[in-house]
Amino acid sequence: MVKGEVVRLEDVKKIYELDGINIPALNGVSFSICKGEYVSIMGPSGSGKTTLLDVMTTMMKPTAGKIFIEGKETTKMSNAELASFRGKKIGFIFQTFNLLPKLNALENVMAPMWINGVPRDERKKRAIALLEQVELSDRMYNRPNQMSGGQKQRVAIARALALQPNIIVADEPTGNLDSKSGTLVMDILNNLHKKEGKTLIVVTHDASIGKKAQQQIIIKDGKIVSGGAKVCNQL
Repeated sequence: MVKGEVVRLEDVKKIYELDGINIPALNGVSFSICKGEYVSIMGPSGSGKTTLLDVMTTMMKPTAGKIFIEGKETTKMSNAELASFRGKKIGFIFQTFNLLPKLNALENVMAPMWINGVPRDERKKRAIALLEQVELSDRMYNRPNQMSGGQKQRVAIARALALQPNIIVADEPTGNLDSKSGTLVMDILNNLHKKEGKTLIVVTHDASIGKKAQQQIIIKDGKIVSGGAKVCNQL
C-alpha cells in the first residue's frame, strides 16, 4: 500500500518570552510523517522535544511556520476548532497517565466519548472492548489509586483509542514504569502500529525504544539534527 502524508511541519518556530528576553525553543523545524509509520522523537533534556510535541499536536500554536495534519493546515484554525479536530484525530498517552482520579477505568475510557457526544450504550460497549484489548477486563471498576503504574498506562492507551484516531502520540510512555510493565506497554503500542495500521509517534529518552522506529527524528537545541528529511508518496 502506498503511504500518504499524515503530518507535515514547515519551518516551524516557537519562541518563548521570559523577562523581555526571547528564548527560541524550536528554530525552523521541518519534517513529514507518513501514514502508518512508527516515528520516534529523541533528544537530550532541554532540546525542544516537549515543545515540538505540543506544537505538532496542536496543543500549542507555533510562533511561525505551518503544520498540516491529514492535509488540514492546523495553524489557521481557531482554538475551538483545534480542540475538536485534535480530539478526533489524535490519541494521547502521557508519562503521568493523566487519568481522572475519581473515575474508574471504564469511566476514564468512556470520558472522551461522552465529551464528543457518543451515545451511552455505544461508548460503554466500546470502552469494555478497549479494556479487554489491553488485558484489563478484571480492572474495569478500579480507580487509578487501585492500579499499578503499568495498569494505569494501559487504561490510558485504551482511552487514547476511544475516538478511533488514526494517530497515536505517546510522550515518554514507559518513563514511570518498571521494565516489565514498560515492555508490555510498548508491545501494545507496537501491535497498534503493525496490526491496526496506526501512525505511532513516540517521544522517548530510551534509545532501545527509539531505535525500533521506522523513522528516528533527533532534535537538539530546537533543531532537527537527524531524520525528518523525507517525502511521503501521496495516495
